[in-house]
Amino acid sequence: MPTSPHGSPDRRLKPFILAIHREALKTAAAKGLTGSLAQVAALQDTASLVSVKAGRLVTEEEVMRLLLRERRARKIHEAVGTAPVAPLRKPAAPSRFRLGRWRALAMGVTQSTSAGLAGKVRL
Repeated sequence: MPTSPHGSPDRRLKPFILAIHREALKTAAAKGLTGSLAQVAALQDTASLVSVKAGRLVTEEEVMRLLLRERRARKIHEAVGTAPVAPLRKPAAPSRFRLGRWRALAMGVTQSTSAGLAGKVRL
């Protein structure tokens, strides 16, 4: 079976690859494999079984490309179906001026007297 320039298998093999990979993941889990080890074992099994049906060597890389492309397409499809969520905004932080006033009030300093042009306090 011919391979496209991108290295992915024929369209006819796509449903077969997806089904075989699901079964290979279940088989790896039944054997007690977990995590990355289960993923690698399933990928190798899938490539091996697809190679027989395709009549040529199908690499793990080709299978992985197809699986990743499907996963991305599924995420995009799911994202289109959901309504966009507006990002939550934090309230703006108080300005330096306000912080200074709060500190002054907390320390008990009040400016009840007026300051002159030179910044000195008039009594």
